[in-house]
Amino acid sequence: MRVAPSEVMGLLGPNGAGKSTVIAMMSCLVTPSSGRVLIGGIDTVRSRRQIAGRVGVVFDRARALYPRMTARENIEYFTALRGGGSMRSVARRAAHWIELLDIGKFAEVPVNNLSMGTRQKVSLAAALAADPGVVLMDEPTLGLDVASSLDLQQSIKRMARERGCAVVIATHQMDVAERVCDRVCIMSDGRALAIDTVNALLQLFGRRSYRIALRTQVTCAVEAAIVHSGARPGMPMPSEADAGGGFVVDVDLDDDAGLPRVLEAIRMAGTEVESVVRREPCLASAFLEITGTGKGQRADARYSLV
Repeated sequence: MRVAPSEVMGLLGPNGAGKSTVIAMMSCLVTPSSGRVLIGGIDTVRSRRQIAGRVGVVFDRARALYPRMTARENIEYFTALRGGGSMRSVARRAAHWIELLDIGKFAEVPVNNLSMGTRQKVSLAAALAADPGVVLMDEPTLGLDVASSLDLQQSIKRMARERGCAVVIATHQMDVAERVCDRVCIMSDGRALAIDTVNALLQLFGRRSYRIALRTQVTCAVEAAIVHSGARPGMPMPSEADAGGGFVVDVDLDDDAGLPRVLEAIRMAGTEVESVVRREPCLASAFLEITGTGKGQRADARYSLV
């Protein structure tokens, strides 16, 4: 897996997939059992000291910060620790990121008294003030309210584009990955199952999916007729699960020409169709299919790396 400057790479996977372990290996906290991690061509195992100033790390819930120190003190401390130059240079760098991330009114407040969203911004400033070429983030939006999460996501995208940083984010939040990441690596059991752009994965797994509402409840005869027509039972979106109350059926088709066959099969099974809605593909459904954790999917599903 290669991550280029100004690129945001997302690590997606269920609990225990190895996302946090990958971040820990990249940040020199864990020694890889095999393979190598290179930051700017430098081996993270053989040259750990050289890596310190090249990598910034943001952990979930801002757990790397010192709670009794103020936001400014934390930023200055970690900047100096990573080789940020003289004290004047360190103070200047800290002030720059405090202003850029709009946390000036909290700069002299102990971290322990800050909201989780502001703490994460302080973590981001502490990671960026030493001007690293690589920024690693482990669940940066975990525990944030919607507004704080969206604000932080915008800061991450702006930072990658304007500063030219290579960013790696480990997350289980599909909406975050869709908004922020240029590419994603979908993981399971410590293995990379697919690496590609978000759009490419959506196109690959975003088959013609339809939600069909019926006038009566879905019966075994209706399900059998749909399968016999050549369609495949679809996976409901996570937010749509059980929303239909047994009166809707989700189907996946290879092309739009299959829809009339499905509707005719439902009619022949003795059920009337109320409505048909085309469902736009989302990363969540692609993730479930790739990892084999969705309804009807094989647990050993594997896809070629791109």
